[in-house]
Amino acid sequence: MADRRYESLVLIHPDQGEAGMKETAARIRTLVEGQGGTVTQIQEWGQRDLSYLIGKQRRAYYVLLEYRVAPAGLQEVERNLKLMDAVLRFVSVRQDENAPPTPPRSEVRHFEQDDGDLDTDLEGMVDEGLER
Repeated sequence: MADRRYESLVLIHPDQGEAGMKETAARIRTLVEGQGGTVTQIQEWGQRDLSYLIGKQRRAYYVLLEYRVAPAGLQEVERNLKLMDAVLRFVSVRQDENAPPTPPRSEVRHFEQDDGDLDTDLEGMVDEGLER
């Protein structure tokens, strides 16, 4: 069967540290290559806050992998990801064959007011709302 394009976002336990995150990403790369696939891109997004607790953790290391592998190879990769203690959660998505590669993730943008004090501005808006 022909190889298909996939991308997987993997959340790695924060106790692994930077070195452990890189090691886990390398292990996933060898898993894909062991299934006859090729990894086209690995993006390490660093440690970020989670939207909700996962395994009593508030933060995790995010790693995005883009690769080509047969569907049976994807099942084996996902099976191994489920067994890795360092992996909190993952999601794999099939990409369109002619979709452009994912651009590198830019730094986190902070949405602040001109004076740089967003909290004070929000408090002022709440106080104004109470006065009406």
